[in-house]
Amino acid sequence: TSRMTESMDRSERILVKYPLFKTAIARIQACFDSHDATAEPDCCPLVGESGSGKTTIISYFASIHPRVDHKSGVEVPVLVAKVPARPTVKSFAETLLYQLGDPLWSRGNTVSKSIRLRELIKRCRVRLLALDEFQHFVDVRRASIVTDVADWLKEQVEEARLAIVVSGLQRSLEVLRQNEQLRCRFGSTLRVSAFRWDIKEDRTTYRAFLRAVQDQLPEYEMPNLADLDLAFRMHYASYGLIGYTMKIIRGAARIASAHPRRQITIRTFSQSYADHIWSERLSDPNPFGEKFDCEKAPPIALPSATACIPPSTLTPRAVRLELHA
Repeated sequence: TSRMTESMDRSERILVKYPLFKTAIARIQACFDSHDATAEPDCCPLVGESGSGKTTIISYFASIHPRVDHKSGVEVPVLVAKVPARPTVKSFAETLLYQLGDPLWSRGNTVSKSIRLRELIKRCRVRLLALDEFQHFVDVRRASIVTDVADWLKEQVEEARLAIVVSGLQRSLEVLRQNEQLRCRFGSTLRVSAFRWDIKEDRTTYRAFLRAVQDQLPEYEMPNLADLDLAFRMHYASYGLIGYTMKIIRGAARIASAHPRRQITIRTFSQSYADHIWSERLSDPNPFGEKFDCEKAPPIALPSATACIPPSTLTPRAVRLELHA
């Protein structure tokens, strides 16, 4: 079983630094470096579909600037936090305090939490704040933006002079569009999108990505992932998104690790797709099925195309500031 666990671990740990990944890391590094170099550090919005690899980019960046334990306390160069769903100043402050390791993160009212957060950011020498799920600032049900929390964030960031990376779905940009002071701090948007099969360059990069993934799984016996036919099926199954692609491949590796020869076949991919993706795409055929015809495959729409709200309907929502515990 140790061999089995080891190979499963390896499939979980795969990381391929494809060109856009490297570009994103370099851009975040520039924001990080600007912390000491300028009075107003750089900020960067990272936008893309769910499953496009944004979270992996942020996690990887945090891993190359890890927390350091000093005698005087812990240093946290990169503070990573997920914006809570339907955030309030209170829940957002608590999330950041918790991520910084404050044992009393839930204590006190909003004002005392804000003061404690500023002190901890200084004490832990935070340089970059990376906020994932930034679209939670947009209240889709009310088609409005939670402006009080956005204003509070701006105050904290200005006070601590932090570089920021915000990452989320396309509608995250609406928050910056409607908050002028926040918008001024942010440079151009970094887009992490799906690879398009109809664009030659994208197709080549996607196939190179599959080849690199396969190279990191030498103990599995499997067909050539970069082969045109299989790459098309994989692309169709994943919308050309890195996150979904890895879900299918990791799922297949988990199934195959129970097999004596660690063999992954088209049927293994078909089972992994059925287990991990199909529930979201019941109207689409299983691209690894025997009856699937690459020539006649119906076109696919990205997940966001079916879950979008028109930006014009968004209005800032003024909310009473919570000053109680």
